[in-house]
Amino acid sequence: MIYMEVIYIITKNNIYELEDAHLSDDINNDFNQYKHYQNDCLFDNHILNIEFKNCYFEECQLQDISFDNCFFINVTFENCDLSNIKINSSLLRNIQFLNCKLLGTDFSESLFDNAHIKDSVCRFANFSFMKNKKVLFQNCDFTNASIIETQLNKTSFLDCCFSQCEILHSSLYNLDLSSCDLRNIITSPQDITGAIIDEYQASSLIHLLKVKIKE
Repeated sequence: MIYMEVIYIITKNNIYELEDAHLSDDINNDFNQYKHYQNDCLFDNHILNIEFKNCYFEECQLQDISFDNCFFINVTFENCDLSNIKINSSLLRNIQFLNCKLLGTDFSESLFDNAHIKDSVCRFANFSFMKNKKVLFQNCDFTNASIIETQLNKTSFLDCCFSQCEILHSSLYNLDLSSCDLRNIITSPQDITGAIIDEYQASSLIHLLKVKIKE
């Protein structure tokens, strides 16, 4: 089991250290730090090569936003709607997504390095072509999500739902999935080989063996 390292991340307990700010004012800055974005909205922007460090996003809504080659360091998103935005080829280090809506969010080709995603809706999200380091997904809904050609050996899943989620060319070897709902997961025998599951989950994966059950 892999857990988050004990490090400094902005939380509500140290939010007093931050300056209240607005995304619309800061997206033209190359570097933003110690900022608190609350009840903020941002629409229709393509954002390149900027960094957010020691920032806290609370009750924010982003729509039709694309982040490319950006850096999110020591950042918390809480109760945010980030549906259908793109965060591509970016670094997300020491980051938290808490109770966020990540419906259709595209993280492809980005890197999670010490990330905690908790109580979040990840339906139709894209976590493909990622090389992740120390990631914990806790109580997340991956229905219809895609995890393709992604490095998962340092990832943990607790109490997650994988209905119709594609996990392909992404080895689950030695990952403990015993607390997760694996019904209707879309994966391959090669990818599921070596995963840790319980006896009840095994029955929902029997189709991967391409055998016939005699009644």
